[in-house]
Amino acid sequence: TSKKKSLRGAPLSVLHASKRSVNLALRLCNYSTSHSSQIASMRILIAMLSSGAATALSATTARPSASARTNLLQVLADVVPSDRFSAPPDGAKRIEEAVAALEAAATDDEKPSFPRDLMVIDGDWDLRFTNNAPPPPPDWVPFDTSGLAGCDVVQKIDVMGRRVKNCVTVAPWPSAVLDGLDGLPLIGAPLAALSKASVALSLDHSFSVDGDGSTPGTRKAAGTNRVNIVFERLDRTLTGLDRDKAPEFAELLPEQTGYDVPEIARAANAAFAATGLDGSAFDTTYCDETLRISRGGNPLRGELRVFTRVAAPAPPTPEVVDEDRFIVAPDMEGDPEDSMPSD
Repeated sequence: TSKKKSLRGAPLSVLHASKRSVNLALRLCNYSTSHSSQIASMRILIAMLSSGAATALSATTARPSASARTNLLQVLADVVPSDRFSAPPDGAKRIEEAVAALEAAATDDEKPSFPRDLMVIDGDWDLRFTNNAPPPPPDWVPFDTSGLAGCDVVQKIDVMGRRVKNCVTVAPWPSAVLDGLDGLPLIGAPLAALSKASVALSLDHSFSVDGDGSTPGTRKAAGTNRVNIVFERLDRTLTGLDRDKAPEFAELLPEQTGYDVPEIARAANAAFAATGLDGSAFDTTYCDETLRISRGGNPLRGELRVFTRVAAPAPPTPEVVDEDRFIVAPDMEGDPEDSMPSD
């Protein structure tokens, strides 16, 4: 039988406390007649839940793949510049070797099988490395070119909506170069207006997996780690344009535009995708709570990408009012054991 999994891939057995114990602690809170007893009961409940969370964390760090995982993250930190997602050839080789070692050491829980385990890839993921981008320029290049290659590359996966959005911010003009050209006739003002601008692109795809019922064929719970994507829409957002320096030029550049891929082009893309040569599929060879390895579906291209999960923003601290500091025990009749739920 297949193992039960949480949304992030960890076994439910290490994430959840005993249902009976939690229910008992909750009822102790309700039936306690004194404020001090209610506080003591709440402390019992918090201790139970904290114990479950600690167990889950311990299980993560105790995995057979833990050493290989730590090594990969360290190699990424060592060889990938902070403003890039590619590495020099020798660094890229180290990353590929570290990735292969982690894939070999991965447990079954870290090797998802779709469609059963699709929720493990749901969410926003920062691109940390890809071998499908040019390496960083040598140190002697006199200006910053990071904007040319793109930055802030995030893959947004919505499993329930069956969407994949690849988002990237680019500045296809070295700002240091444009700053020196603002005195040129005719084009100087537009170039100066663009010097601090950037363009955010969102490439929106639908996706499917074999066996999920969205494509012809037999429905099945698991059996593949491949996701097939179809490019359907491009959205562009321009920010940072100094409109005061070239007002007439700025009027020609809308801040936002969107383009739907024509149906005839989608059909052509789908036909090409069926050949397996276009790179419109990716295999998830490793995924845990915060780290994901993706390989392109076309083995001839050898595409490799490493992602880390975008941390969820901390929830706002709730304002505590005096009325919220006390728990009021409801009036209840009868023996509490009569209403205790069964497992």
